Amino acid sequence: MDTPARTRPALACGMSLERFCRKPMAVALATETVQVAAEKMAQQHVGALVIVDEPGIPIGILTDRDIVCRVLAGRRDPRATSIQEVMSANPVVVRVSDRIDEAAFTMRQMGVRRLPVIDVDGKAIGMVSLDDLIVLLAGELGQTAETVRENRGP
Repeated sequence: MDTPARTRPALACGMSLERFCRKPMAVALATETVQVAAEKMAQQHVGALVIVDEPGIPIGILTDRDIVCRVLAGRRDPRATSIQEVMSANPVVVRVSDRIDEAAFTMRQMGVRRLPVIDVDGKAIGMVSLDDLIVLLAGELGQTAETVRENRGP
């Protein structure tokens, strides 16, 4: 008697980035201070903020590392330093319709660990990180390994 074939979702690599746009994204304006940015990061338990202009277009990224290396190590006052002075401007972005493997390739090619996800209007709607991709792909590998174990012959 044959057992019914298990149905599996498509491999993560072929999926779009839409799944990374379901949780609230941590954002700030370039005119805010680094102190405000650090407080937002702490409150939202994130290591980076997407810096947006008024319509929501990403214009930069500020990471916890930027704060340490560009503000604290430079002995700048975080209460008097604007985000714009220390952010990484013109971030590399991916579209929500892009595939996960395209985002991973872009990260590798551009040497970045985080990518803002934009909609068709260019507005930031999410963020995908290298850590997100590793967790997702590790889950895929675990499922694949389990399938191999279950399909072993006599």
